[in-house]
Amino acid sequence: MGLLQTLGLRRSSQWENLTVLDHLLLSPLTFLTINLYHVLVWLRGRPFRPPRSKEPVRVVCISDTHDQTVEVPDGDILVHAGDLTNAGTAADIQKQLDWLNSFGHPVKIVVAGNHDSYFDRRSRLEEDVRSKAKLALGGILFLQGDMTVQEVNGRKISIFGAGDIPECGPKEFAFQYTPITQPWYNRIPPQTDILVTHTPPKHHLDLGVGCPHLLREVWRVKPRLHVFGHCHWAYGQEPIYFDDMQAAYETLLSRPRRGPVMDFIPNRSWIYMWQVVYYGVQGVVWKWLMGGPRGNQGSIMVNAAQMYGNSGRIKSRAVVVDI
Repeated sequence: MGLLQTLGLRRSSQWENLTVLDHLLLSPLTFLTINLYHVLVWLRGRPFRPPRSKEPVRVVCISDTHDQTVEVPDGDILVHAGDLTNAGTAADIQKQLDWLNSFGHPVKIVVAGNHDSYFDRRSRLEEDVRSKAKLALGGILFLQGDMTVQEVNGRKISIFGAGDIPECGPKEFAFQYTPITQPWYNRIPPQTDILVTHTPPKHHLDLGVGCPHLLREVWRVKPRLHVFGHCHWAYGQEPIYFDDMQAAYETLLSRPRRGPVMDFIPNRSWIYMWQVVYYGVQGVVWKWLMGGPRGNQGSIMVNAAQMYGNSGRIKSRAVVVDI
């Protein structure tokens, strides 16, 4: 590890957040745009509202508990977006399932993470294969490329879940895929209200390692809520709007970073930055002065990772979203 990493001025791995110095060395223009984008999204406010004639559905989101437990608030739907364990054995997973089953949420959803090896026959550990271990799911709905429709508070909520994740480790990791074998094309049903994956989509709470194929599916389906984990340091939630500002922002982030010198030479990235500003300001004006319908045309992204970075410690910080 170099001196700058030791001093905390540069990140030491791709699984950590970029520092300010990292951003400035890669692209000051992109760093500026990222901050402008988040200010504009904040000014636009919540991208949707629960139906006025119905009681809201409270979704409690957690992920990446890695054999540990956290405080879980009450709610209508409890979602765990994968990495229940570290080793991925049936015995370890069963302990986490028993813990989740102890809660009173009427609907409990689980998808696998890359550490939950038992769920994927290709990565299942030899000890579980020899013992023919089985899991008792109880009241938990385990989703792997499946949709479930649940009636909650008089509303039908469609939930799709899958634990597939871009290749990131040894063969013992579950549901890995390569860019060639990516499984997302037209996979998610268009009526999906809540999408649960382990991998983040590209450019959203993902430390830059999210999946671009999943992002395209999110644009096609536009779920009200997308819950994921995997990238511990990217914990949090953010509203998004499926509009020109969003498209310009994601296009800019997809471009190669040119460095602090080349950024000052006019290039196409400048166009995308100004598009983010133009369309973002337009969205803010539409929201606050015109009260237009675009205020209900978006989604909430939630990275619900409970593990605090790479510390091995859990923080009780479940994310609660009303839809």
